[in-house]
Amino acid sequence: MTNITIVGDDCSPILYASLTSEGKLRLQFEYFARDEKEGDYEFNHTVEPNEFSKISERFGLDPGAPMLENLKQISLAGRGQEFQDLLTNKEIPNEFWSWLS
Repeated sequence: MTNITIVGDDCSPILYASLTSEGKLRLQFEYFARDEKEGDYEFNHTVEPNEFSKISERFGLDPGAPMLENLKQISLAGRGQEFQDLLTNKEIPNEFWSWLS
């Protein structure tokens, strides 16, 4: 399975992207507790394939290109945080799942 790392404004990873066996886009990340007062937090967003061309067009990319390649271009262009914000705000429709320990 191919994974693409999407980086935020500080160039640190903020999402890891892959395609599921059904062709859906899965974006996930896990934050680890910094001390015993915090818990670990894991989340993922799942995006249906019918959204891929809309995402590509929104970022001015070729909608016919593979989605993971376009995500790599989004990250390289310094727009990874913008992409994550669109997911979080549901401007890119997605199924959200989270877990806190």
